[in-house]
Amino acid sequence: MMKTEPCVSVLATAARSPVMKTFALFLLLASLQCCFGQTDTNLIATGEWSETVSDGPDYALRGRLLVYDDRSPSAANHARVYLELQHVFPGGWANPVEVYFEFGIRTDLHFEMRDKLDQPIPQEPVAIRGPVANPYWVTLPCESTVRVRADMLLGPQSKPEGLEVFVPGGCWIIPPNSTSDFFLSATFTPPKDHPSPLNYHVWQGTLKLPKMKIPVKKP
Repeated sequence: MMKTEPCVSVLATAARSPVMKTFALFLLLASLQCCFGQTDTNLIATGEWSETVSDGPDYALRGRLLVYDDRSPSAANHARVYLELQHVFPGGWANPVEVYFEFGIRTDLHFEMRDKLDQPIPQEPVAIRGPVANPYWVTLPCESTVRVRADMLLGPQSKPEGLEVFVPGGCWIIPPNSTSDFFLSATFTPPKDHPSPLNYHVWQGTLKLPKMKIPVKKP
């Protein structure tokens, strides 16, 4: 847990000093920037929400995709891809739902990359280096939104010539100054054979996540 005593002391002193007031504001903004993290920076594409899919009178989900450009010093031009799920309140009981995720060898999230003519774009060969991600549960209270990482976190460390979109089932390189268009879409169908450890309702269905255009980076 982050300690707040130094900030309280600085803010109290700031009330008596214009210089310290400016310094305190700088510290506050810097701390907020650290709290935001990478998921709030370098957003390059946001997909539209899918249609809401209900599997009962009190349980309905919709989803969308988001893509970020990872520009950290250790990055290998690897795009960060997220799946965002929202539990839509259907007007009945405000019950939570659970969703089971498995993004390893067996994946429940299937991606496609297509061009402006809706033709599949060839994938790039890539070797995965590292352990396979473990499956996990996500609990969504009523009217909540949860974002989970959906790209492959492991792979070659060398930087490709362009933005690498490496997701379960495929890898694509978007070269700089490309004249082609790149549209990423996906379908998400969680398995049905995993009982909830909390005895919540396990959502079942298929979300068709609309395609979104990934802009070409300029060198």
